[in-house]
Amino acid sequence: MAQLTPEELQSVKDLQSSYNQAIFEIGAAEAQLIAIQDQMLKLVEEKKNLVSDLKTIERKESELTASLQEKYGTGSINIETGEITPIQ
Repeated sequence: MAQLTPEELQSVKDLQSSYNQAIFEIGAAEAQLIAIQDQMLKLVEEKKNLVSDLKTIERKESELTASLQEKYGTGSINIETGEITPIQ
């Protein structure tokens, strides 16, 4: 029965080892991609929530502005002192 030389056997083992390592690394890369996709979905959802919060803040700002204009007239507010300077 024929038998591989030690060098040939080592070459076969090295190729098998390289193949197995490549398969392992493909699996690891896929796992990283899945984790990144999950993070992206979470970030997209967080962004939606932040945009919704921003719209709520803008609505409240508009309501407050209308209320203050009704009470004090049109003007600018010094945010430090609360002083209102009427616009003429």
